[in-house]
Amino acid sequence: MAKIEVRCLSCKRTFQLDYSYNTCKAGVKEQVVDMAMKSSGIRDTARVLSISINVVIRILKNSPTAM
Repeated sequence: MAKIEVRCLSCKRTFQLDYSYNTCKAGVKEQVVDMAMKSSGIRDTARVLSISINVVIRILKNSPTAM
């Protein structure tokens, strides 16, 4: 499957419309932090969002919200 890229006419940058990995999609990082604040486990969060356990840990480590 070919990825579709769109070029912005004003800034000349290219953007992807559809991502292969769920981690890159908009709002996933916020969902991970939100699920952690609601006492969901790391494995549960990874399974529900279809992302890696290591990605969940990395997002939580780098999040500015103190736990």
